[in-house]
Amino acid sequence: MVEVSKDIDGLRSLSQLFSAANLKRIVIGQDLSSTKTRLKKYVNIDGQTSYNKLYKEIYKQLFKNYRNEYFYKNALLNKVVLGQHSLNTTTVLNELRIGTSCADFVFLNGEVRIYEIKTELDDLTKLKKQLDDYSKFSNKVYVVASPKHSAKLLNSFKNSRVGIIQYTDRDTLCEIKKAENLNQLDHTTIFKTLRKTEYMSLIMDEFGYLPEVPNTRIFRECLKLAQEIKIERFQFLAMNQLKRRRIQCPENLYSSNTPTELKFLCHTMDLDDNEYLSLYSFLKETV
Repeated sequence: MVEVSKDIDGLRSLSQLFSAANLKRIVIGQDLSSTKTRLKKYVNIDGQTSYNKLYKEIYKQLFKNYRNEYFYKNALLNKVVLGQHSLNTTTVLNELRIGTSCADFVFLNGEVRIYEIKTELDDLTKLKKQLDDYSKFSNKVYVVASPKHSAKLLNSFKNSRVGIIQYTDRDTLCEIKKAENLNQLDHTTIFKTLRKTEYMSLIMDEFGYLPEVPNTRIFRECLKLAQEIKIERFQFLAMNQLKRRRIQCPENLYSSNTPTELKFLCHTMDLDDNEYLSLYSFLKETV
């Protein structure tokens, strides 16, 4: 039997088991000390059980009582991406800087979609500014929100092109307002999402040359050339550069050996085959 603490401090601590830092310690450093400390303090284990079962039970308890951003991202990956698309043709970017905002979940396929997450633990004070930034980069923008925010969001954005998705208590994503094309793309905003190697590759492919200027001016001169490209084409070219940021072992995310509860974490960390094997070995161990 596994009994998980319902105390808010315990839930907050246990939520760190689903952090990249903690999983990195396990699969790369073979260090279970932090995990064991949290389990000993906040989980009552009667008899032997596997770490796999423990993670599933803790995930269930957190879902009921402390549904932070990770659950929304994990649901989007499992239901929108893995359930409907292939990671061979679709790229997901986590926390992409766009303007002065940081997009929670960016979907790149035939179009660019952004999903901005607002959990029941969040307020909505920064949302308008975030959506303004995203509209300069993306075709469609969704707010994925707790039922707590649904009525207010529907009222605030009833006349906008922003879509609203409710993440329900049944672990489903319910579209309650359809997103429409925004048509507010901006060269500079899109350009600044690219790394130096990416925008240089784009300019070389499109113009056949790179500006012969000192490194201190290469960004500015490449941006000038990018602004000569029709905005819809430039977004398409930039998306193709960003899509190259694919993970190295997508097949492991579809494997039944990778728990549903950990898939977004594995995707974010971009584990290699050996690290996946280390994870599977850990999950089989008993406590």
